[in-house]
Amino acid sequence: METDITRGRLYNADEALLTGTAAEVTPIREVDDRRIGDGKRGPVTKRIQEEYLTTVRGERQQYKRWLLYLYQ
Repeated sequence: METDITRGRLYNADEALLTGTAAEVTPIREVDDRRIGDGKRGPVTKRIQEEYLTTVRGERQQYKRWLLYLYQ
């Protein structure tokens, strides 16, 4: 789910992440010089990263149809 949140809620988060084409799934460790959670990748971010990477690498059979392979 994507939604706007207040800075206060972000500052108090256990973990946060961002996604993008180049960034893939990246943990947010700090915002406005304030550490998010313990400043390390949290368990939810870790799980999302693992799921994302196995999917885009074609390692998850149920999602292989999502991929389009380009060859030279």
